[in-house]
This record gives sequence, C-alpha cells and structure tokens, in this order.
Amino acid sequence: MKIKYLGTAAYEGIPGLFCRCETCEKSRRAGGRNLRSRSQALVNDDLLLDFPPDTLWHFQRFGFDWSKIDCCLITHSHSDHFYPEDMEMAADGYCHGYERTLHYYAAEDAYRRIDALVRRSSMKRAADATKVSPFDEFTAGRYGVLALPASHAPDSSPLVYRISADGKSLFYGHDTGVLSEKSFERLAAAGRLDLISLDCTGGLVSGMRKGHMCLDTCLEVLESMEKAGIVDGRTVKVINHFSHNGGATYEELVAAARPYGIIVSYDGLEIEF
Repeated sequence: MKIKYLGTAAYEGIPGLFCRCETCEKSRRAGGRNLRSRSQALVNDDLLLDFPPDTLWHFQRFGFDWSKIDCCLITHSHSDHFYPEDMEMAADGYCHGYERTLHYYAAEDAYRRIDALVRRSSMKRAADATKVSPFDEFTAGRYGVLALPASHAPDSSPLVYRISADGKSLFYGHDTGVLSEKSFERLAAAGRLDLISLDCTGGLVSGMRKGHMCLDTCLEVLESMEKAGIVDGRTVKVINHFSHNGGATYEELVAAARPYGIIVSYDGLEIEF
C-alpha cells in the first residue's frame, strides 16, 4: 500500500495568499517543502482523498493518471477540501477521451451538492455519488472503509476514514480534533494500523484539541492509541494539514517531530508501507 500527499496545508496554504506573517515570509524565502497547497492525497494510484480547489494544480504537478482513479472519499464540505465546481470538468464538452466513472463518497452536506451535480445529463457518465453516514462500513472500489465522525464543524458533515486493502490499513484523520470515545473505540475494534496520518493544523502551538490538533495533542493521541493497540512501533506515523498559524516552517516541524519518530508531510511525499 502507498499514499502520496498531493497537498498538505490547511485552508490558507503556506505561504498564505495575502499573509505577511513570519511563518509565511520564512516559508516563501526558503521555498521547497515549505510551500504547501491545500490538502489532498492519493492511495495506490486509484483512491483519491478529497477534491480541493488545488486538484488541477496537483494533477499538473504530479501527473497522476485519472484513468486509474476509481473512487474519491470526501472528508467534509469546507472549500479547501471540497470544490465541486471543478468536478464538472469531467463533463462532456470540457474534456475528451475520459471514459471513467468517478465514484464519490461523502456525508450529508457534500453529498447533497455532488448528487445535484451528477444528476445533470452531461455528468451522468462521468461521476456518481454515495451518501455516507458516521460509523458506516462500506466498500469503495477494492477498499474496505470505516467512516468515523470528526471533531470539526458539524455543519460541514465531517468524517475521517480508516482504509484497508490487501492486508494493510491506514487512518486519514484530518480536520478533526481529538476523536470521541465512541469513535476511538470503533477504531480500536477495527485493529492495528500500518500508517496513521493525523491533523497537525496547530503546528507547534499548544493545547489545540477541538476542531484541529497540534503536535503536542498528536503525541497525546498516539500514546492513547498505542495503549489501545491501534498503533505500535511498526506503524508509520505522519502529521499533516498545516496552517501558518501553527507558527512553524517545515524544517522547524521536522526538528520537533524527529525525536518521536514522526514524519512531517510535504507536498509530493510518497510513503509505501
């Protein structure tokens, strides 16, 4: 199994479009892994995680093959993760030679908007939509998926996903604070993870537990997960989804996370596990 991080920032990106804060200025000057687009990931070349406004840029930069992508899981309806206007680029007249039907999975708010879009005659060949509810277990293409409610803005119908295939499993836990007790228990019951990717929007600030997390909260969550048998010494641990408000560049995050064996994501990072 492998995951490729196409984008790794929160809503504003890094550096932010209009921002002149210290983190944005340092990141702009340093370039490279400090430059972050809005979060999106690709699993095994055929499962897309989220559809942000930077999807076109990710396709142009990394050149993934749309003919291989079968499904797309939407975490929630905030615009940095869900930009349905660009889904219509698959419609007749906007593209030629695209023969795939892309299967979208989303909870209430995003599902309603995707469903309205795919009902258009020009889109019926190109896409369909499946509504997902918290705690649903379902199959998306060749993947087994467990959807858990995220601790995030309720009106965005937020979900996080446990994804498994071929004897491997990962947890993509972004745009969430600390999971509820029920969600934690369901995740534990599903078994050990081979890779876990946790929200670290708050970077090196302290005490962020609701809506998003920061590094010290991620460490707390990982400790609890290790006690519950969700992760162990062989689990690949990644932090992702960074905001400039977290007050840290890529290099500063790496220095802080290295003692704990945690990988700091960057745009283009690919991990096989």
